[in-house]
Amino acid sequence: MSSTDSSSETSDSDSSDLRPATSVGARRLFDRMPPGIDCIGALPDGILHHILSFLPAQEAVRTCVLAQRWRHLWKCTTGLRIVGNKGPFWRWLNGLLFVSRCLRTLVLSGVGLQGTTLDFSSCPALEDLTIGFSVINVGKISSLSLKCLSIFRCRSYLDDRVRVSAPCVVSLKLLGFSGITPLLESMPLLETAFLTLGAHGHHTSQDICQKYSQSGVYCGAKHDACTNCHANNDGSRNCVVLGAISNAKHLELISSFGTVIFTRDLKWCPTFDKLKNLILNDYWCMGPSFDALSCILKHSPVLEKLSLHLFKGLRANVKMKGSYSSMERSSVISEHLKVVDVKCSVVDENVVEVLKFLCTLNIRFCFV
Repeated sequence: MSSTDSSSETSDSDSSDLRPATSVGARRLFDRMPPGIDCIGALPDGILHHILSFLPAQEAVRTCVLAQRWRHLWKCTTGLRIVGNKGPFWRWLNGLLFVSRCLRTLVLSGVGLQGTTLDFSSCPALEDLTIGFSVINVGKISSLSLKCLSIFRCRSYLDDRVRVSAPCVVSLKLLGFSGITPLLESMPLLETAFLTLGAHGHHTSQDICQKYSQSGVYCGAKHDACTNCHANNDGSRNCVVLGAISNAKHLELISSFGTVIFTRDLKWCPTFDKLKNLILNDYWCMGPSFDALSCILKHSPVLEKLSLHLFKGLRANVKMKGSYSSMERSSVISEHLKVVDVKCSVVDENVVEVLKFLCTLNIRFCFV
């Protein structure tokens, strides 16, 4: 593992989630305390260990010179916040991260991951892994203990898909991945997943329909589709993502137009036996036949709530709520479906077509 340019971490406002709002040095812990009174030093050891975990590791070690009480406290800190550049320190750190049997949470930001496999089998307690603003040039990420996995604003320069093997994951986030979309292996315990694929800001997927990139016309995963829309020799003869997340109860699936992954996966669409809440964007609502929306609804037999976000940006100006107009229910959708929410910026022609399609399923709408 090697460090990338640290400026990439500070260039995006989202990176603030991974670091404290202000940098606190060990010598400044007591700046606002009355002279002669060590209020922090009077706290129990357990609390001090937790406080030290918010300091960069180098600063935490320096607290040993503050007083006799602080001499060994840093050795039991509940976390390590490591900031550094290339050199012997990082070569030492490469081995440290993958041999800790007590490590529970790991956040990697602005790093370069290289090699055949990122294997966490020597970290049996690791449950929460976040990789952000990083280059992931490894063939496989593997862990049997992970419960929460977040990969956001990352990039891969590999010609093959990064395989993610984490069978015990309960919560998954895959957001804004540049390059070829990772291939997710089975996640039977998954409950919640949030996936954002395609072009978002300066993060661009390579899984783009060739016809769409040339003419703006999306060919989809049909018989006459372009090379990218077919599953060829890219290590994904079946589903890339949908098969792995089919056990989830809550799904948010967002994609930019022209991205082929979701549409291509629908050729082998699994049944979402446990799915209760589904959030989709306008990618899934392309007329006139609305094949993608129809397919995923048909394969969600216990769905209770469907939300369609047909707007760009963070807020919707128009909100509508739908419900069945009669006891007659369409065979296309779940008999348990109670609520259909539609949010949009303006009721334009595309939104009207979506509403007409939903009306054919005996769903009627009112403005909220």
